[in-house]
Amino acid sequence: MKPAKGLFQFAAWLIRITMMVFAYTVFFETVKTFDFSALEFYIAAAFSLFTVLLFVGGFLAKPAMTVLSAFFLFGLSVYQLVVLFTQEPNLPMLVFLMSMSMMLMMFSVGNKK
Repeated sequence: MKPAKGLFQFAAWLIRITMMVFAYTVFFETVKTFDFSALEFYIAAAFSLFTVLLFVGGFLAKPAMTVLSAFFLFGLSVYQLVVLFTQEPNLPMLVFLMSMSMMLMMFSVGNKK
């Protein structure tokens, strides 16, 4: 069976939308506090900013913004995975592992049409 290449654009936009919902759900309360003395605020703000840039990058012809945003989101997801690491797998670890996977894919393909 051949891959459904025609669904790539839909999948890429679904990833972008999913990351927007993910960032809002996980980081909105932290960003809303404006606690400049907490590292969590800066991680949440960076994650939110690069998620918005990833979404906006989908509208641009050149892939630079998408690739750069995906690179930083991949790094932030790795950081969060390391921070949340426990002996037993848990849901937050799985969510950031999936985020890493999605961002690695976006980093590798950019805005491929």
